[in-house]
Amino acid sequence: MERGEQMPLVNEIMADINLRYRNSFTPSQKLVWFNEEQRELFDVLELDSPPYGFTTVQDNNYYPFPAGFDVTKIKVVSMQLNESTDSPSFIEVPSKRNDDNVYAANEYWYTVVSDTMFINSPGEMPDGRLVYIYCDADPTEVTLSTMDLPPDLPTKYHEILKFGVLKRIAGARKDAVMQSNYDASYQEKIVDVLWERKTKEPEFVQPTSTQKFRSRGW
Repeated sequence: MERGEQMPLVNEIMADINLRYRNSFTPSQKLVWFNEEQRELFDVLELDSPPYGFTTVQDNNYYPFPAGFDVTKIKVVSMQLNESTDSPSFIEVPSKRNDDNVYAANEYWYTVVSDTMFINSPGEMPDGRLVYIYCDADPTEVTLSTMDLPPDLPTKYHEILKFGVLKRIAGARKDAVMQSNYDASYQEKIVDVLWERKTKEPEFVQPTSTQKFRSRGW
């Protein structure tokens, strides 16, 4: 999206859906399908929330999560290995459960203890290394009162969203031909997105914060 370009609003997306396929369903009924499709696309396309970031503290292995942080959504933890600020090098830090039988002392790994992340480091924990926590995202539910806002789904996926809602409308109308047509377009676009993603390097967005935690004295 170009700088200054306005993101399409939900009611604009709905208007386009109605133009493509005439129907008599109420906005409330179509919002149910709209929200279902948004949630499904967030799962299928594995969309992440902006990463939460912090920097390590010398000799400290424990880092508390911010209030309200959902640890069940953690997808990938990435940690900076070198001291460079211009071209930092990162590795993915694997997770260990509290009931794992083997804890490798000379490897990087993390585990969650209550509201805190424990990061194991070979030797002493270095100071000032960036850690990014990438989490699965959930879209905000759209209501009749928020249709004048853009949806959480990125603009480049709106066409898939429209086909998803259209196939649900056609299915509710028992229009098997149009439902099949919309579903074919829906599936084709998802395959294209997933294939394109495989052929590109992953995009890293900026963290929501890079807070330097104080040692809690453990």
